[in-house]
Amino acid sequence: MIAVAAVLWLAVIVAVAFGYYVRYIEPAQMQVSHVPVHFEALPPALEGLTIAHLSDFHCRPDRAIEHSSREAIRLTMAERPDLILITGDMFDTCEMARRCAGQLRGLSAPLGVWAAPGNHDRAHEDPFSCLEAPLEDVEALRDVLTEDGIVLLANEHRIIETDGATIAVAGVDDFAYGRDDAAGALRGTDAADLVILMAHTPDILDDPSVAQADLILSGHTHGGQIQLPWVGSPWAPVWRDRRRASGLLRAGGPLCYVSRGVASATRARFRCRPEVAILTLRRGTETPARDVPVRRPSRRPERVEEVVR
Repeated sequence: MIAVAAVLWLAVIVAVAFGYYVRYIEPAQMQVSHVPVHFEALPPALEGLTIAHLSDFHCRPDRAIEHSSREAIRLTMAERPDLILITGDMFDTCEMARRCAGQLRGLSAPLGVWAAPGNHDRAHEDPFSCLEAPLEDVEALRDVLTEDGIVLLANEHRIIETDGATIAVAGVDDFAYGRDDAAGALRGTDAADLVILMAHTPDILDDPSVAQADLILSGHTHGGQIQLPWVGSPWAPVWRDRRRASGLLRAGGPLCYVSRGVASATRARFRCRPEVAILTLRRGTETPARDVPVRRPSRRPERVEEVVR
């Protein structure tokens, strides 16, 4: 009887310790991931250029979330990247943009700081209602980011010139609310030496238009948050393939990096530390990317939008 009680108490202690670890310890262990990305036709001017890829800050009035944001910014600026790209969910809801703008303050880079919106950036105060926030609130997000030196790209792109080479930085609007237009974002980027597409969810890989990009950056998955030995992530918010949950992927032609994110709406991580990804551009063909399948239709299906009254 004593042995049974001891085993039960041990199980309770282990469960409590595990819960404490995944809730408080690992989410605070921010990791800097250095990732070389090779392109065969990379111009010499872009050799060694560094890109800081950030995603999923989920800024809100929460001390732990604010600490994660500040730590991510500190680690990013310590790397002195040439370009900073943020792939959505800067805020937990778009109403948080004004209240928590300071949590994103301090980012800067010679080639600029650019962002694409995520589903939480477009969400109503109650994200579980699945209602999109009013457009005026979404535009307020753009204004807040501009004040902090961050340019929001929603189905549009900009051309950056550096040492005679050109980089097209494009951003797709949110996929969850049916506002994504990858073709529109990439239109006019053909002449660029390197085309980078920011899209919050890696499900954008199934859009045939993204084949025009050289590098796709995404977030949304938080890496699956829980990574089990020999199993991987039991669940990740991707529609078709959990192998898209994190890391450097090869999706047909383009390379894609999926960030594990800075934070998350649900604060729990196991073997899936939050990250600041530093991508370094290199000339060559040796990029060790994981191949993932894509399901690209021959033509883009028309969207059916539900009107909620």
